[in-house]
Amino acid sequence: MAAVVAQESSEISCVLIPMNGGPLLLPNVCVAEILPWRRIKTHAGLPDWCLGILAWRGAEVPVVSFDCINNQDLHDDGAGRCMVVMNRTRLADGIPFYAFAATELPRMMQLADGDLSSVPGRLKRAEVAAVQLGTETAIIPNLEVVERSVTELAGDFQTP
Repeated sequence: MAAVVAQESSEISCVLIPMNGGPLLLPNVCVAEILPWRRIKTHAGLPDWCLGILAWRGAEVPVVSFDCINNQDLHDDGAGRCMVVMNRTRLADGIPFYAFAATELPRMMQLADGDLSSVPGRLKRAEVAAVQLGTETAIIPNLEVVERSVTELAGDFQTP
């Protein structure tokens, strides 16, 4: 009798978030919700990378331009975007959520071992890696850089 070998699935559920500077690749667990573009409040003194504050589920959530926080040009026309509300990976300080301003709807995908290959090159401030995913190049963002900036900003707009 032939032995049947069960293979563990090593796939991970991911989301590809379109940005002007190239898509971001993240595990699905990082995403709390994907929303159509909504009106956001702006405040004097917000850094360039913070497009404004989103009222979401009773919380005030900063809307982050990844392109800007990554020291790229800010392409802020507001047209055709959606918001990707992110779960913070470190909750020691600050608010539990922030949102990325995306240029289009994100795509969900399953990735397995061997689906990605590293792309050599110089990484920017908020990037951990550039990867090749089929015919597309994607960025794995450095969420620590983003979340540190969000934490520093949190005291400026939070309501008690």
